Amino acid sequence: MISLLSLLLGCSRQHQPRAGTLCTVDDGEGFYRVAKVLVVDDGGVHIRLYKNKWKERPQSINTNILSLGSMNDKEGFGMGHLPLGKKAFVAWKPVVIGREEVRKDELDGYEMWKEGGGGYFGNK
Repeated sequence: MISLLSLLLGCSRQHQPRAGTLCTVDDGEGFYRVAKVLVVDDGGVHIRLYKNKWKERPQSINTNILSLGSMNDKEGFGMGHLPLGKKAFVAWKPVVIGREEVRKDELDGYEMWKEGGGGYFGNK
């Protein structure tokens, strides 16, 4: 019984996003994109959303090919910082495909968000 309980608790912890986690997410428009978890706090999940899109969910990714792009890109753009409520993040059906350290420069948008009082997209 104890080992079953440990297994179940371990699985539930495994699905909690944490800083540095790379996930594929369903963008709701028929594509999959990559999101990097920057920070997880009481209010939600802060991600970096890349512009790259795939018709099928990638199983792994070379992060060197990922780009945020710009608003002028015909194929769309990503976001350096996007604060999502936890329910909103889960609604994107994230699947973990890797992990890498969060660089200091990736937190610039998050730091500005904190200074501005913050807010989250979607349900908390």
